[in-house]
Amino acid sequence: MSEENKEKILKAFGKRAQRCFGCFVAYHFKDMYLGEDASYFCENCKDESMFHFDDFSKLLDISKLRESKGTHNLD
Repeated sequence: MSEENKEKILKAFGKRAQRCFGCFVAYHFKDMYLGEDASYFCENCKDESMFHFDDFSKLLDISKLRESKGTHNLD
């Protein structure tokens, strides 16, 4: 898989919406932080032990994401 294609897939994945476990407001993944128990938090509710999307998305197995299956528009 090309580096350009991987970036498109991660960008599309980052557009998914998820509710913050602290304030219950919906945000895009790209604006969220991952907690230890696989819960997601916004900028306002995060703590120093959490990872930003830019950090945890690098560790994902991209082949497992639905965006990599070719059924979603990546643009």
